Amino acid sequence: MTAGTARRRKTGAGTIEAGFIFLFLMGILFLLLDLCWGVFCKVSLQHAVREGCRYAITSQVQAGYGHLDSIKRVVRSNAMGFLSSDSDFAKIAVNFYRIDDLQQMTGAGSNAGGNLAVVSVENYSLRPLVPLLRSSSPLTFSVRAADKLEASPSGIPPDLNNPPSP
Repeated sequence: MTAGTARRRKTGAGTIEAGFIFLFLMGILFLLLDLCWGVFCKVSLQHAVREGCRYAITSQVQAGYGHLDSIKRVVRSNAMGFLSSDSDFAKIAVNFYRIDDLQQMTGAGSNAGGNLAVVSVENYSLRPLVPLLRSSSPLTFSVRAADKLEASPSGIPPDLNNPPSP
């Protein structure tokens, strides 16, 4: 065997080894991207429900919307586009509880001052960017934020479902 033939064999082996290492490193890179994407999504949704909760406790309403829809629209606008579809919008929940015994309140007056407002996004599904070393089944999680409602400026809490009359 000549020196040139041996050198070519080593060069070919080096190329193949570099290819294996490149594939391994790309796999790790994609796994890190998926992890970062999942953390970014959850943190963004946590921020969105926290902002929705802050909006809820002030008894504000947006023009043309009731209190519940106004809160949900604030959550959607702060969700970095993660809640853009109608099916994702339906996952936003707003519930009110009595602060004394934590019994859920429904209907008129449930958003009165002193009660607890809980804003949440339930069962949000996030598919991996690159399902390389794991299944393509979605990562599912929920986020929540709660705070005590302030008394309404007018003394009457806003209507939950109907916009205020002009």
